[in-house]
Amino acid sequence: MASPSGRIAARPRPWRKAAALAAAVLLPVSAAALGPHEVALVVNDASMDSILLAQAYARVRAIPECNVVRVSVPAAEDGSVPVAMTRADFEARVFRPVQAALEERGLGPQILAWVYSCGFPVRVAATKKGLGAPGTKDLSIAGATFVRCAWPSDDDIERGRWISPLFAGPDDPDGEPARPQSLDQLRNNLLDGMPLPAAMLAWVGPRGLTLDQAIEIAERSAEADCAAPKGTVWFAKSDDVRSRCRDWQFEKAAAAVDAHESARAVIATNTPSAAAGALLGCMAGAADVRIPKRFVPGSFAEHLTSFAAAFDRPTQTKAVKWLRGGAGFTSGTVAEPYALWQKFPNAWIFPRMLDGLTGIEAWYQSVRCPLQQLPLGDPLAKPWAPLLEPVVEGPSEETPVSGRVEFRASLPGKYARKPPLFTWLVDGKAAGTGRAFLWDTTRWEDGPHAVRAVVRETRDGIRHQGFYEVSFYVENGGVR
Repeated sequence: MASPSGRIAARPRPWRKAAALAAAVLLPVSAAALGPHEVALVVNDASMDSILLAQAYARVRAIPECNVVRVSVPAAEDGSVPVAMTRADFEARVFRPVQAALEERGLGPQILAWVYSCGFPVRVAATKKGLGAPGTKDLSIAGATFVRCAWPSDDDIERGRWISPLFAGPDDPDGEPARPQSLDQLRNNLLDGMPLPAAMLAWVGPRGLTLDQAIEIAERSAEADCAAPKGTVWFAKSDDVRSRCRDWQFEKAAAAVDAHESARAVIATNTPSAAAGALLGCMAGAADVRIPKRFVPGSFAEHLTSFAAAFDRPTQTKAVKWLRGGAGFTSGTVAEPYALWQKFPNAWIFPRMLDGLTGIEAWYQSVRCPLQQLPLGDPLAKPWAPLLEPVVEGPSEETPVSGRVEFRASLPGKYARKPPLFTWLVDGKAAGTGRAFLWDTTRWEDGPHAVRAVVRETRDGIRHQGFYEVSFYVENGGVR
């Protein structure tokens, strides 16, 4: 069960009747624009690190068990995680099995993003010839997922000409960005044209993180939900082409950062100094960077360079070092991207996160051509999301439930503009809408079940959410 801090307390294990007869205490959890029930957590069953990291992430983020999908990607001959796989193997071993599992569980329409645990190749090559070294036409595993295996042309990949339908601009110094939206809003607009955003929790292995570090990053990020930390967003500007190609974005984005009470922006010719204090984010452009360890949990930081997520190459600072510095989310390319700003996060990612979007939502609306980028860290990071704590009324007796059980939900306080919307989940799957929910327990097998009330409220154009979950033991004597 989830606690107000966002941590997930252990449920009674094993589920023995004597230990689980009580209706659990109802406790709220905050979620931002993207909720944990809308995420598929993909695990590599051939990697113990992948399994353990996924278990930890599901716990701290309250991801329903039915949203966890296991596939098998064999290790390399030396037992390590392979850095690359072919498009054919990705489609056969990962994409199609996960998609089929979600459809079989009735979760297809509910899932808005995939989150890969560690233990997966980061690069998807067109053919086996490309497995040895990154090519300019390779995609990241996130990019391959994003296009749903509908592969763009090699030229569009290499030149960054493929435009993401989620990109919210701007395209040039005189342009203005579109307003940020949550993924469910974008899906409702794009319908069948909606791509599939994806991210990876960590690269665990050479030039990456340890398993303990990856788990700690996820835990720290979850604890920072809705904390609205104050500090500095740093834009490092230099004569390096890696900086020049996108520094035209900095001035307007910095002004938008300054418009938020909790943040100030600095545009400087160096990486953050000690005087900057707590760091809410950083955007740099260099092959190698000195990374301070003063980032607040859940923040975003990255540096535009060729091989920040090419973990088989010893050169250049790897993206995971930002995570070691305390950031909750980062990204890097897995193949040579050239100095094309279209292939890297736009500076407007910081105002979007400050507006309350989760990291993955802000990131995908800030990258024009995300095909070769690998987002890493906690994609559900949301330090600046509003705290929504629904109240649920229902049975509280320390006895099993049976027959029909009624629940009612409300959101205390004043509404933004429109009344909040409520969705009810049973064992992670949508089961009803509205303030009231009548749960017919005879339609479920006897045993433990979780009921979750999700509330959505639109504030400043962004649909935020929070939820409340309770566990019950159903006992109908086998009557169905």
